[in-house]
Amino acid sequence: MSKLDELIEKYCSNGVEYKELKDISTYAKNRVDVKAVDENTYVGVDNLLPNKQGKVSSSYVPKEGSLISFNKNDILIGNIRPYLKKIWLAEYGGATNGDVLTIDEPIRLFI
Repeated sequence: MSKLDELIEKYCSNGVEYKELKDISTYAKNRVDVKAVDENTYVGVDNLLPNKQGKVSSSYVPKEGSLISFNKNDILIGNIRPYLKKIWLAEYGGATNGDVLTIDEPIRLFI
């Protein structure tokens, strides 16, 4: 039995309704100016940690252009070398680049 199956059995005695991610969320598209972020609120694929371990502060922040904004509870996924499982549930808002997929707050449906 998988960990997911165990959680469903424990917390959802009547089972769960499965939905495709595309039916409950979208990719973030809103953009912000790079001046709106710093090393703590900018998330690039380089500062996402492997195996869903979170993120560290960025050692590089772009100096010009616009970035994709994200909000608390959005899911950020490193789009380069997906086998590294660089995935972070945002604890606060910020911005990222095109190397990180941002899924708009799907968690809102479950809270």
